[in-house]
Amino acid sequence: MHTARTIRTTAVAAVATGALVLTGCAAAQDDAPATSDVISAERCAQNAAAGPVLFLTSFAYAASAGILDVVAADELGYFDDMCIDLVIKPGITNIQVVSAGTAQLAGVGGPIDVLTGIDQGAGITGIATYGNTSAIELITMADSGINSLEDFVGRTVGYKGAIAPQFQAMFLDNGVDPASINWVSVGYDPTILPDGQVEGLGAYKSNEPNNLRSQGYDVVEWDPSEYGIESSFNTQIANTAFAEANPTVIEDFLRASFKAFAWLTEDEANLDQGLEWAAARSTAGYDVALSKQRFQTEAALIAQSQPEGTPLGWQTTEQWQTEADTLERFGLVANPIDVSTTFSNAYVEAIYNGTDLVWGDAE
Repeated sequence: MHTARTIRTTAVAAVATGALVLTGCAAAQDDAPATSDVISAERCAQNAAAGPVLFLTSFAYAASAGILDVVAADELGYFDDMCIDLVIKPGITNIQVVSAGTAQLAGVGGPIDVLTGIDQGAGITGIATYGNTSAIELITMADSGINSLEDFVGRTVGYKGAIAPQFQAMFLDNGVDPASINWVSVGYDPTILPDGQVEGLGAYKSNEPNNLRSQGYDVVEWDPSEYGIESSFNTQIANTAFAEANPTVIEDFLRASFKAFAWLTEDEANLDQGLEWAAARSTAGYDVALSKQRFQTEAALIAQSQPEGTPLGWQTTEQWQTEADTLERFGLVANPIDVSTTFSNAYVEAIYNGTDLVWGDAE
């Protein structure tokens, strides 16, 4: 339980020419220094000295791991316990903004995003990854006549942003040329699938399938991990220079987030409260029922895929090398990737005793 709060400053996020502009970040002055009953005065002072720390969510205030737990940690006062003045904003071009140092922390889809960004020169580091399985998949309607990967040949399949390399690898490794599929770029409305505008759709396991089933549609899921394609999801990143200069801030940001993740998953009433907090921050419509399904789906994927004997957030060279190999295989990076330079486990290691999260630095 927190008993002291750090000085809270005001941050205003605006979009200008496609970039996030942060204003109003001058630290407020107060006669009393930040204090905490959870961490030592020295550590508290170190964290407070970093000033306001801007965290960008990976997708608005979605009920996703790496977003909802950060929001809950803020509401529960856990960042105050860590003497971190955290400002949370919905993300825009997170990798570029964090690399530029305008934001210090952010969420992204997974290691593939980090590796691609670093290949393009971004000064970022992966500091934790939640899920050790694929979060994305293709979905089709149950009556589509698509009963095998071979049946996708000649069909129209929608994707968001770019065709996921996991999809390409799933087809190629199982004897189907991805070029034989009619790929089309689409938006975020999943009803284009039952409406017949596409015959397959790239989806997040925790989102579109739940959404369509809630509307009474019967869908089939095509999971790359079931076809031998491994990947990971929901990675938190930090500006590399900031992380190296402020390691305790990174450690304690994760410490507070992971404590809140445990709080959200231990009791359904806690999750309901967390969703209320996220909904209150959202400026768009917030479907609480579907958001609850989304978080529960992701939490289950994380629990099921956590390597034995490792804590939440743990990253390995093998985990990231799989992602790097996929990128290199499809020519999505310009240079060979040395994955050992793209992430750091030091911050996660520092806050665990085995698989037990240590709350504070005096335990």
